[in-house]
Amino acid sequence: MNGMNKTIYAIVSILALAYAGMCLFTTMNYTLPKGDIADLTTIHLYLFFPNADALGYDLTEFMHGLGMDKSLYGTMLDSLVGYLNLNAQLSNSLEIALMMAGFLLALGGFIAKPSWDVTGDDNNPAEYLWTHRPKAFSRSLLLPWGLIVGAWKRKKPLVIIPLLLLFLYYPWAIIISITLIPVFAIARGIVGLRIRSCAKREAREYSEHTDFGVCPHCKRNFERPKVKCRCGLILDYPVPNRYGYKYHTCNKGHDIPCQSGRRSNLTTLCPHCGKQIDTREALPITISLVGGVGTGKTALMLASVETLTQMARIVDVTVDSPSDGLSRDALAAKDFAPKTIAGELESQVVFLKSMTLQDREIVFNDISGTEFQPNVDKVLFQEYYNYTNGIVFTFDPLPLAMDARRETPEEVFDSFHYMFTTIRHSNPLEVSDIPFAVVATKNDLMKTPLTDETVRDFLMDHGQGDFVRLAEASFKNVRYFAVCSHGANCASAMRPVWWIAGFADKELVRVIPSP
Repeated sequence: MNGMNKTIYAIVSILALAYAGMCLFTTMNYTLPKGDIADLTTIHLYLFFPNADALGYDLTEFMHGLGMDKSLYGTMLDSLVGYLNLNAQLSNSLEIALMMAGFLLALGGFIAKPSWDVTGDDNNPAEYLWTHRPKAFSRSLLLPWGLIVGAWKRKKPLVIIPLLLLFLYYPWAIIISITLIPVFAIARGIVGLRIRSCAKREAREYSEHTDFGVCPHCKRNFERPKVKCRCGLILDYPVPNRYGYKYHTCNKGHDIPCQSGRRSNLTTLCPHCGKQIDTREALPITISLVGGVGTGKTALMLASVETLTQMARIVDVTVDSPSDGLSRDALAAKDFAPKTIAGELESQVVFLKSMTLQDREIVFNDISGTEFQPNVDKVLFQEYYNYTNGIVFTFDPLPLAMDARRETPEEVFDSFHYMFTTIRHSNPLEVSDIPFAVVATKNDLMKTPLTDETVRDFLMDHGQGDFVRLAEASFKNVRYFAVCSHGANCASAMRPVWWIAGFADKELVRVIPSP
């Protein structure tokens, strides 16, 4: 049981036992002889209920009012002590001792293991809050009967012992159970209000700062990842709920924070494919790269991240990546980026962090240009275009300028658009609102370098008018860029990426301006 549960359990138990203790005190006050031995009478049970006439309320008299002539509890004690043939004073003292022993037996139920068992189930092996565990109300009423429940769970024949002693403590167990009803209800209400307050705040902050996650392995997005505890247990993502409103605790006793801003270092898993991922509670921006073989998709990605790192450093934002494809070595060797292998690859991820900016995540989806060749059977990577904030369509202007025979932007776009509409289950005539950046790469090799303003005309003048018209008919937001991704002068590669980022996250683009 974690610290939060111990506190809740202790408060509820102390309040219930404190009242039961006052009932014991009141009963003893009326039971102890006030003078002569002749004053000794059969024990009457009293509820602590101070009023003008008495300190407590005589339960035995209440039973008499229901037609019961004697106190069942007192009669049982009288019968037990009567077999010992003691004098009246010793008999009374022994009855009081047995009454106190019965109270202690009822108290013993509170320390029995079933009383504080909050173990989570296999679907989410995290401890429940004591007030919100399954059947919490009925289980709380069983606290003073915990010796019976504990003996039954430990070894069934052992239950005979607390059953034989039941006559000693059953009235105290009943009093405590009744007392627990309002005490538990108040505790559950207070904890419930705290859960709702924390959950509302956490949901608002998560929506503003993170909203969802993206798996670089299966390309699917999700609202919350799974969490892997350091002991290996897989738990639901910790949020304020019946497992805790400040932190959750796994069944092995390890605490996991459940408040926004404190979960960034958790080990997270994709809820779809189960693979380990790095989310850091960062808001993801997913950019898909499209283009023919050798058009510079990977080089543009590397150059844009390198430029982003430099620009971010100016405003005290740290850029780092857990992906091998965007490591420092990969960025340093961007001019010699290897050809992208065919098939579905893991997304490349970069994180941005600062003292004043909530963590951000940029996800690059890059697949080989061979997948867009007209004569190749299309491999539909089912989640590649389902979750994307923008598309960067690259083409090499040199073959067009030299009239060299390679797959044209129009041919690549036809292949891409077939894949795009098929994966998204959309009508080919539907106009998408996903930003679409048409990027002329390798601009430094052009005899007459292009500008952003001349790219569209260049395409029209070199037989790609149909491509331009198709792109602009298929996408609502189309913009043209001319970039250089090689050498020291590669800052322009960041511009199409940052144009797309501006649609998803205006604050990020404001903090880190494009060169």
